[in-house]
Amino acid sequence: MIGQILFRIKSFRFIPALLVVKKSKYRDVVEYERNVWLKSNHIPCFGDIGFLTLMTKFPEYRSLVYHRTGCGWLRHFGKGQTNLYFHTPSNRIGKGLLIWHGYSTVINADSIGENCSIWHNVTIGKKSVMPINDKPVIGNNCSICTGAIVIGGINIADGVIIGAGSTVVDSIEVKEAIVTGQKATVRL
Repeated sequence: MIGQILFRIKSFRFIPALLVVKKSKYRDVVEYERNVWLKSNHIPCFGDIGFLTLMTKFPEYRSLVYHRTGCGWLRHFGKGQTNLYFHTPSNRIGKGLLIWHGYSTVINADSIGENCSIWHNVTIGKKSVMPINDKPVIGNNCSICTGAIVIGGINIADGVIIGAGSTVVDSIEVKEAIVTGQKATVRL
């Protein structure tokens, strides 16, 4: 009982974030993601209490909210996940993004579809250092598992699951495919 009271008091520091979300143009997206996160983590809260609970418990969720709202100053109330980097603009990320653990993760896609899941230690980004757009396009309902690397100007079809430790450098056109392994070749 006392633990619950202390938890609620601790969550009050995120009331400024709640007010920012209420005024944000991404309010509907953040509220949709709130419900996805609550359901995925089996948390029986809803509404504003659910939002404050997620903000208190999950630094990955905080990072996502800060990115969605564009209000980095909210980090003064509670920092986001360490080493979780968003380089994809919020308007290019579909609603329902779920980040599991998120540590050491770089998200630099051209676009990400709706209801995607990304685990920790994932790199999504450019293959070239040249000033060209060679970032991946991730479809809807995709899962990118721990340690996966998705690089280059490739397309990932809807529903694809990229297995842990996989390296993807070619487009995946088959919907709902499961992709595993590394693509490495020796060039002499």
